[in-house]
Amino acid sequence: MKKINLSYIISLALSIFVALIIGALIMLINGKSPFIGYSALFSGAFGSKYNLATTFAKTVPLVLTGLSTAISFRSGIFNIGGEGQLYLGAFAAAYIGITFTSLPFFIGIPLAIIFGALVGGLYAFLPGVLKVKYKIDEVITTIMLNTVAVLFTSFLVNYPFATTQGKMNGTEIIAQSYHLRRLVKLSTLNTSVFFMSFIAIVIYYLMEKTSIGYDFKMVGQNRMFARYGGINDKKQMLIAMVISGALCGMAGVFEVLGVHYRFLQSISPGYAWDGMLASLMAKNNPVGVVLMAIFLGALKTGSVSMENATSIPSELVMVIQAIIVLFIAGEAGFKDKFVLLNIKRKSKKAGETNA
Repeated sequence: MKKINLSYIISLALSIFVALIIGALIMLINGKSPFIGYSALFSGAFGSKYNLATTFAKTVPLVLTGLSTAISFRSGIFNIGGEGQLYLGAFAAAYIGITFTSLPFFIGIPLAIIFGALVGGLYAFLPGVLKVKYKIDEVITTIMLNTVAVLFTSFLVNYPFATTQGKMNGTEIIAQSYHLRRLVKLSTLNTSVFFMSFIAIVIYYLMEKTSIGYDFKMVGQNRMFARYGGINDKKQMLIAMVISGALCGMAGVFEVLGVHYRFLQSISPGYAWDGMLASLMAKNNPVGVVLMAIFLGALKTGSVSMENATSIPSELVMVIQAIIVLFIAGEAGFKDKFVLLNIKRKSKKAGETNA
C-alpha cells in the first residue's frame, strides 16, 4: 500500500511539474518570461501577510467541498451536487442571521452552522435515497439538483428576501453577532479557518481511524463483498451522502458568516467543482485534499497578481489545472503502457541472450 501511495505521489508531482512546464512554454510563445510570471504567481500567493491570508481564505471552501467529495466517492456514491448544497447551506445561514437577530454570538453562530449543515445534508439525502432504493443514477440527479438549488435561491434573494437597500441580488446583511472575526486587515480570512481545521481533523479521524470509515471504504471498493461481510451497504452510502452534503452546506455557511455577511445570488464561483478537483487529485485522501486545496487556492490567488504584474492572463491557471487533471486521469494507462514496454524490452533482451 505504501508503495502504491508513493508511486501516486510521484505521478502527481510529475503531472504538476509537466503542467508548469507547458504553462511556461505558453508564456514563451506569447513573448512573456516564465520566470517573471511564476515569480509573480508565487509572490501573489505567499509573498506577504495579506497574500498568504487571501490564499487561506480561498482554501477554506475548497477543503470542505473537497472532503465532501472524498467521503462520498470513497463510499461508492458520487455526490456531484455540492454546488447546490453549498448554495442552500449558505442561504440557510443567512436566513438565521437576518431572522434571529437578537441571539448572542455563542448561540447564533453554532445555530447557523448546524442549520446550514442540516439543510445541505438533507438536500444530499434525496438523491441518496433515489440511488439506494430505486437505483436512479446519483450523478444525474445531483447535477440536476444543482440547477434547482441555484435557481431557487436566486428567486428567494430577488423577491421575498431581497435587500431593501439597492439592487444587490442578495439578502439583507446578517446581524453583527453572526459575523466571524477577520484575522488579517483588508483580507477576507476569518475565524472559519479554525472551524475548517477542526472539521478536517474530525473527517480524517472518521475516514481513517474508525470502523465507520472502514465500512465506507469496503462499500466503495466492493458492495457485494461488504454485504457478505455484514455491512449494510445502503445505510453506509446514505450516511456518507448526508455527511457529504453537510460539509458543502457548511462551506456555504462560512462564506456568509465570514466573507460576504449576506447571501448573494452568485455566492460561489464554483467552489464545489474546485473542491472535487482537489479530492480527485488526492485520490480521496483527506490529508491530500487539504494539501491540494491549498495548492489550488494558491494558484487562484497568485494568478491575479501574475496578471497584474506581467499581463499574463489569469486563465493560464485553468490551463495548468486542466493539464494536471489530464495526466492524473491517464495515470493508470501511462503506467500500464510503461510496464508493458518494460516487459517487452526485458523479453527481447532475454531472447538475445539465449540466442
